[in-house]
Amino acid sequence: MPVMTTPQAPHTPVLLEEALHYLAVRKDGAYIDCTTGAGGHSAAIAEAMGAAGRLLCIDQDGEALEFARARLAPFGRRVSFVRGNFRDLDAIAADEGFEAVDGILMDLGISSIQLDTAERGFAFAHEGPLDMRMDQSSDGLTAADIVNTWDERELATLFRELGEVRGPRRIAKAVRAARPLRSTRDLAKAVEQAAGGARDRTQLHPATKVFLALRLRVNSELDSLGTALPLARSLLGFGPSRRGGRLVTIAFHSLEDRIVKQFFGRESRDCLCPPVLPECRCDHQATLSLVTRRAVRPGEDEVARNPRARSAVLRAAERRSGAAA
Repeated sequence: MPVMTTPQAPHTPVLLEEALHYLAVRKDGAYIDCTTGAGGHSAAIAEAMGAAGRLLCIDQDGEALEFARARLAPFGRRVSFVRGNFRDLDAIAADEGFEAVDGILMDLGISSIQLDTAERGFAFAHEGPLDMRMDQSSDGLTAADIVNTWDERELATLFRELGEVRGPRRIAKAVRAARPLRSTRDLAKAVEQAAGGARDRTQLHPATKVFLALRLRVNSELDSLGTALPLARSLLGFGPSRRGGRLVTIAFHSLEDRIVKQFFGRESRDCLCPPVLPECRCDHQATLSLVTRRAVRPGEDEVARNPRARSAVLRAAERRSGAAA
């Protein structure tokens, strides 16, 4: 049996100071971390909100959630933990008594625990099975299922649409020819050979975006995000100052960030009608106000300390007073 590997260095939360700033954590507020991971952001929120606050930590990865539970143990009963997917945010929040909250954080992507554990199969830097399920208690699709059973056309579409891979047909053909693919290294080698060892303009390994596409598909991450955003908005309440609750997202991929940006843009407008119409006919009312007009990115110092932060993009919006759910 392989030895389980775990992160050797403490988890480094990305854009931590910025996330706390835009959440504007109140001492007696109620907050939800939808993607707790190793608990870096959660611990900072719990510290900032004080003894009168409440925090709900959600993650679909049982191993990561147990890591976070141990990390946040000093905060006691003010912090609750639920294993689940944020696409079920409304039901989870209702069960835990978080129907109207002051802030919600969605730190999208993958945690250090998942990335650095070889047996999870998320990274080609480690030899491991082609799994990539964030919830390993499920019997769902794995990366091995995809690369060993999908036809070339399906693979090429996946690599192009979710990974934005260069030469997706060539990569798909190479993956099919290399079957059966049993490990992360098998897949990385097949992709590297098909790409001729070439790296893109960001100097990424040619397998990086293939692994990203597989992970997004295995976990239905973009669909879950699209479902979770309106649920999160409906949970945002108002504090004593009548300031609306805030939703803060941190994305690591252009497709994730596009979904967030479009949702924030749509929900911050009172009319969605085409400009050619002389008057509004949609009756849409804005439910959010933009807190960040532009994407917030990590500074050079943070990227130097934590290279995984280089692609992070933070956006924040606030619930409008009087807005219907």
